Amino acid sequence: MKRPERELIGREIKRVKNSVKPKSAKKTKPSGFRILGTTLFVAGPIALILLVVATLFTPMLAIEQIKVTGNDRIKASKVMGALEELVGKPLTTVSQDNVADLLADFALIETFALQAEPPHTLTVKIRERQPIVILVRGGKNYLYDAAGVRIDVANAKDKYPYFRFTADPLKDKKYKTAMDVLLSLPVSTYKQVFSIQVSDQLTTDLILRKSDSRVIWGNAKQGLLKAEVLNSLIKTGVKPGVTIDVSSPKAPVVTYPNY
Repeated sequence: MKRPERELIGREIKRVKNSVKPKSAKKTKPSGFRILGTTLFVAGPIALILLVVATLFTPMLAIEQIKVTGNDRIKASKVMGALEELVGKPLTTVSQDNVADLLADFALIETFALQAEPPHTLTVKIRERQPIVILVRGGKNYLYDAAGVRIDVANAKDKYPYFRFTADPLKDKKYKTAMDVLLSLPVSTYKQVFSIQVSDQLTTDLILRKSDSRVIWGNAKQGLLKAEVLNSLIKTGVKPGVTIDVSSPKAPVVTYPNY
């Protein structure tokens, strides 16, 4: 083989060998999106922790104003005064139990709910106890709710049923029986009741306001049916002072005085 040919073949073999060598990886610069993603991945949790810390330990969400709604008999200023120590605390750190402890002396508050209004307002929504009867205690008339809690002194405008009862409303079964009966009445019938009396056998009598009629009600069962029967009998034009027995509502009895 001639020399020029050998040189050509040698150069070709060398070229082929060089072409199959692995190429070294080129260094590329990271893209902007990749840098942003990495930054968020690292910085996100840190920012969240810093936000929580700022919320808990800085005045970022500190309470500056307390509002009270739903109150009628209770003065809002008294409730806000009881909650005064919450001012300056972050909204996120105030719990239902904290507020319940501060309002424990307000017997008229039956329930309450909290509403945070960032950045600096806490609203306390109150539900007051509602009177249902009037009890005579020590020569005075007092309003009591269904649970037996004293609410306030009754005045001449209060048209709640009187309850002839001298025992402890929180302990005596007669009080619970009276409440079961009154709560079973439709509103229209309840408003007609001037007084209620419960016997030792836990049966109930009612005295109506306008007619001064006595209603033998019995127990608290079938309250709606008894009320319908009672109202039907009243609409028939029964005279004042009669006794209406609806203890067995399917067989009511009307007794006239001196009969």
